[in-house]
Amino acid sequence: MTGFVLFALIYFIFCTLFFEVIQKPFFGLYNKHVNAEKTTAKDIAQVYSHGLVSDLIIASYLTALPLIVSAIHTLLPCFNVAIVLTVYNIIISLAVGLICVSDTLLYKFWNYKLDSSVFVYLRSLKGAFASVSAGYLVAAFSVAFIIAGIFFAGTQIITVRCSATLLDSSWMVWWKCLLTFCIFIVAAGCLFAIIRGLKIRPNNPSVVYYSKNPFFNHLALNPAYNLIYSLGTKDEFKGKFRFFDDKECEEITSRLFPTSGRPKRKLLRTDRPNILFVIWESLGAEFVPSLGGKENVAVNVDRIAADEGILFTRCTAGSFRTDRGLVCLLSGYLGQPTTSVIRYTRKLPNLPALPRRLKKEGYVTTAVHGGELTIMHKSDYYLAAGHDTLVSQKDFPSSAPTCKWGIQDGYMFDYILNDIKEKTERGERWFTTFQTLSSHEPFTVPYNRLPDDEVGNSFAYTDHCFGEFIDRLKTTPAWDNTLVVCVADHGYNASHNPVSRQKYAHIPILLTGGALAESGRIDTLMSQTDLAATLLGQMNLPHDEFLFSRDVLADSYSEPFSFHTYTNGFMFTDERGVTIVDNVSGDAIEGSDPGREKKGRAILQKLYEDLANR
Repeated sequence: MTGFVLFALIYFIFCTLFFEVIQKPFFGLYNKHVNAEKTTAKDIAQVYSHGLVSDLIIASYLTALPLIVSAIHTLLPCFNVAIVLTVYNIIISLAVGLICVSDTLLYKFWNYKLDSSVFVYLRSLKGAFASVSAGYLVAAFSVAFIIAGIFFAGTQIITVRCSATLLDSSWMVWWKCLLTFCIFIVAAGCLFAIIRGLKIRPNNPSVVYYSKNPFFNHLALNPAYNLIYSLGTKDEFKGKFRFFDDKECEEITSRLFPTSGRPKRKLLRTDRPNILFVIWESLGAEFVPSLGGKENVAVNVDRIAADEGILFTRCTAGSFRTDRGLVCLLSGYLGQPTTSVIRYTRKLPNLPALPRRLKKEGYVTTAVHGGELTIMHKSDYYLAAGHDTLVSQKDFPSSAPTCKWGIQDGYMFDYILNDIKEKTERGERWFTTFQTLSSHEPFTVPYNRLPDDEVGNSFAYTDHCFGEFIDRLKTTPAWDNTLVVCVADHGYNASHNPVSRQKYAHIPILLTGGALAESGRIDTLMSQTDLAATLLGQMNLPHDEFLFSRDVLADSYSEPFSFHTYTNGFMFTDERGVTIVDNVSGDAIEGSDPGREKKGRAILQKLYEDLANR
């Protein structure tokens, strides 16, 4: 009665071991020349430990049908289960063999894992095979059939022997049928849990990524899993939002996004400060009193801005979610209204990135987050953006104070301070990205400044932690050469109390630290994406690769505006007003203005053309 579960378990174990014992060594040995670093036993152990989850996911996919068929046979033994599963074994063996070999052979050309883009090339077999010889193709398919044969032999032996010894072939009484069905539901639930994962967000390929060396991440990642996942991630860029011919689009956007110019105002004492980039979860201007926000919330932001900071008062968030906000900030790249580029792992290394640019200047780069970096592909992006080291919840003791999303901000600010002290003692030049999380629903924090306002209180908690951190940092030798950049990933918009798009998108940018030469307010209209170029301009570094980021303090910034995207829509703001456009209807839903609408549409066209070519 329970033999079908044991059969499925044996099948599952074999599928997992196949990718561990056959696929990974095959991929690693064939492509070892791609890896410039020496591979140690520790590296191999980490590849296997991190990659196991993707192998288990694929094993779950492959075991699902054998579990269903064997369970049905147990309940209704009216067909030959071995014949049905033999056909299945043949099909999946051929698929596994082709996937493993294609992934391995193409990697040295592509430098990323096999994904759905391979089907674009297969539309023209002549073009796909034009650059390889007939002998190469024969060898490749021969190896694919050998690997398929190994997989088939294993699954078929399990199928034949288990169908003869473990699977019931007689009709059962009703209570045994009911118990068998219940056991099947539990077993199927276990497979689903492995595939989806038990965390807040479903699994995605970034659950495997752990190293700053892409080769180790790619070696760990199961190729079948990456292919399956990519099939649900369509390329939504090419040919999207075509409003103008190429010449007219370029004429419009070239004026809007100057990539050169010299700063008219120097805010820094040094061209090479150490930089802490604090990305504050959902810090909209509505929580900053000096920007017209709630009283008694971000009071330390205002205090620091008044005493020893620069507050940019008219910044608009690039988009509405963290995955877009990270790219807006660190890559100076516009948010997309219909998708998020952070999901397209192979495009990420081609985006400009502030940490990667500063590494060329000798900076040690780190990304820190108290939660899980696998959510929203953060680990993929942080590594591709040039962070040498990733620090997340798993790197801290279980005793650390936590909330739903990870470790509370107070504990993390303590870690950041100690890390800064250690880097200063070692004489390192550093850039650290720190993303907070306490000011996120369910807004449970160890603090009680605003007992009747749980949302405001959570922001007040992070503000308290930030204020204490700055005060403590000022007492250390690191302060004099440190620039702290504090900025939101996006604004806050409660579903039960929605605010206007303008108010939601309004976010502050605060600069502070001993590296600042002055304090005050800057009221220039700007976008969140402009921070990267503005910072590079202050460091006397070129920013021409940041196509959509503008140095708002430069003499070339002659046409101030901000650009914000939301779900299939955009908001264009200039000194004359605000226009919000719904892309589905094609109409302006607020502030209709032909000039702003034209510029916004040209920006979208330019953005998606650029993404298609990344």
